[in-house]
Amino acid sequence: MSVPSELNPFEADRVDLSIAIAYHLPYENIKFLTVYGLLLGAEESGILRDVDTLVEATSGNTGIVLASEAKSFGKLRVKLVVSHDLPDGKRYPLIMAGAELIHPDPKVDASAIAMARRLGGGGWKAEGWHADNGCLNLDQYANMDGTKLHTSFTGPKIMEQLAYPPTLFVAGVGTGGTLVGVSNYLRNRLKKIRVVGVLLAPKQEIPGVRDLNRMREITLPWKESLNESVEIMTRPSYLASQWFNWLMGITPGPSSGFAYLGALKSLWGHKAAGTLDSLRDDKGRIHAVILFPDGNRPYGDRFMSNLPTEYLNPSTAPLPWQFPGDELW
Repeated sequence: MSVPSELNPFEADRVDLSIAIAYHLPYENIKFLTVYGLLLGAEESGILRDVDTLVEATSGNTGIVLASEAKSFGKLRVKLVVSHDLPDGKRYPLIMAGAELIHPDPKVDASAIAMARRLGGGGWKAEGWHADNGCLNLDQYANMDGTKLHTSFTGPKIMEQLAYPPTLFVAGVGTGGTLVGVSNYLRNRLKKIRVVGVLLAPKQEIPGVRDLNRMREITLPWKESLNESVEIMTRPSYLASQWFNWLMGITPGPSSGFAYLGALKSLWGHKAAGTLDSLRDDKGRIHAVILFPDGNRPYGDRFMSNLPTEYLNPSTAPLPWQFPGDELW
């Protein structure tokens, strides 16, 4: 979908912005493809034969897909390692899907990822991947099977719906799997493509994406899949998502507004550096495609807590890139 001119401050610079919406997928989020790839890979490897429980760390989206899809791969129970402040909009669907929710023990594990790996055989390994007493960690943070459907499906679907190829692809960085898979597809088919990964600024919080410090546990080759990365703050991301709701009638989650602001920050950086023309195709156009990974349904409480009342109405809210104070970037 094309971004309307009201949300494209680079229209005069011959920059087109498009969004790739993933919340029409099953379970309303991009992680459907990640999890299905992980399950298919585990089944094909034969490792599921000795498994009765899958354990995974999640901020919610992976968990709801895994808890539901695991039933198609045998009578597998699902344990999900989640944070204490998981939004109720995600917590309740996980419980209703039959998952057991557990929390990291700070006395034993440094993070939810570390706990899931410890309980599930040590995490994914290229050789010697194994379960522990019937419990397996699929490990979306290291297992390349989670990227494969993004190369064979997400990337092609993005391309086939565009009038002309992108010169810029922008996505938030969470596990890195979607970005790695789509980047692989685009880079193998386009002569000119720049991939931008959007990270949280330090001490910020949006479900599903991470700051650079928390990316240290991710061993997928996400850095190698990027040309550049930018950092974005929390509250402007919620406001940006609201503007897409108001102007386009779509309902993206906060990590979508986050990715959109990442695209703007990258473009502003190139414009300030005088390198905007380096992003143009042979017809002089810049085409940025931004991935919107999920919808706003689970995050109502987060929108309310992050935005003042006047920012919940388009007549009183600033435009996304006009967020006051020093909170934008």
